[in-house]
Amino acid sequence: MRFPPITATGSDRRNLRLHSTSVIGLLLVAGAALGTAFVLAPAALLEPAFGAYNNDATRQDALGRALVEYWRSGTTAFPADLTTLVDYWFQWHAIKVVISTASVVVFALLATALWRRYLRVRPWYAVVATAATVSTVLATGVLLLNIQATAVPLVALLPLLPGRTTDGQLAQTVSEMRDGLAASASPHAGSPALTALLGEVERYHWVTVAVAATLMVAAALASVHVWKRRAGGDLSARVRFMHSTLGVITALTACLLLLMAVASALSALDPATWLLGVIGS
Repeated sequence: MRFPPITATGSDRRNLRLHSTSVIGLLLVAGAALGTAFVLAPAALLEPAFGAYNNDATRQDALGRALVEYWRSGTTAFPADLTTLVDYWFQWHAIKVVISTASVVVFALLATALWRRYLRVRPWYAVVATAATVSTVLATGVLLLNIQATAVPLVALLPLLPGRTTDGQLAQTVSEMRDGLAASASPHAGSPALTALLGEVERYHWVTVAVAATLMVAAALASVHVWKRRAGGDLSARVRFMHSTLGVITALTACLLLLMAVASALSALDPATWLLGVIGS
């Protein structure tokens, strides 16, 4: 017995369009799910291997002890505890890179769908379309920060050091690090651990420069393209508004990324000042 082929009707095809209500609903659900996963997934996935580090206090204590051991080792090689922490923090942010990348894609699709909805249905969709566009930019910023932390997890760990500590060994280690950073004549300035840390700080910020500069160029080109589209042709008021909004958002994004790239380049050129600011002046 032969069955007739299953084909989509014209109505079905319309329902599957990107700007359809069902697709927009699915994208909203996906965005919410990714937001939840961003917060909960790293700890859940790393629980079997690194469960103890999922507690903030335990992680801070472990980092303090590992830093003391590293400082006193007299070598550039990471001790076992610090290696484990760095591996944990690498995996933590690698998971977030994956989720952030998916979030950028989902928010970009959602913004596209809502702008199409604005052009075809009601003008109030411009508000939610703008919000989705801004969310795409924010998700891209989060992705950038997680790429940076994944590339150089040791430096990303340093801000987790407690500002005040009752651990005398950690306090002494941080004090000696500050002395080595503040004065080139200090006996601690030539510490192998400090030299290695400064190299990691440089790499940390050059990664940011590379990623931010790439995204800046992309945002600038997108802005130019949108403004050209707005200037050419006989466009409706809604289309002009959409192009103007997208042009402003992409231009501001390019400016912010330029500032980030410049700030990161300055930090890479003077890693001692940045590291001194992180461990406390």
